Amino acid sequence: MARAGDDPVGSMGSDTPIAVLSKRPKLLYEYFKQNFAQVTNPPIDPIREELVMSLVSMIGPRPNLLGRQAGTHKRLEVSQPILTDEDLAKIRSVEELLDGSFRTATLDATWPAEEGAEGLEGAP
Repeated sequence: MARAGDDPVGSMGSDTPIAVLSKRPKLLYEYFKQNFAQVTNPPIDPIREELVMSLVSMIGPRPNLLGRQAGTHKRLEVSQPILTDEDLAKIRSVEELLDGSFRTATLDATWPAEEGAEGLEGAP
């Protein structure tokens, strides 16, 4: 693997084939058993697995649950980590709505495309 630069091929843990693909006789219960990799493969899907996972993200300070101020922090909840321009506009305007509890700033991280990668070097 190190000489050829190949990726490792194999499983994490047991290399025993699943019962239905094995050439050796297996006990009945082994046909109904799942390994960890079989349970999470394909990757976890929040649409089909909505009972056990969520894409909801919180924006704002995480309160100290043991402190006196535990329930007084204001946080924004977004339904998914990908924000649209409309979502960003709402977040920018929330300072006015929440008595200044949230302060926002927009950082420009763009440069002219014709300058290519070299254009990034001149950024402050």
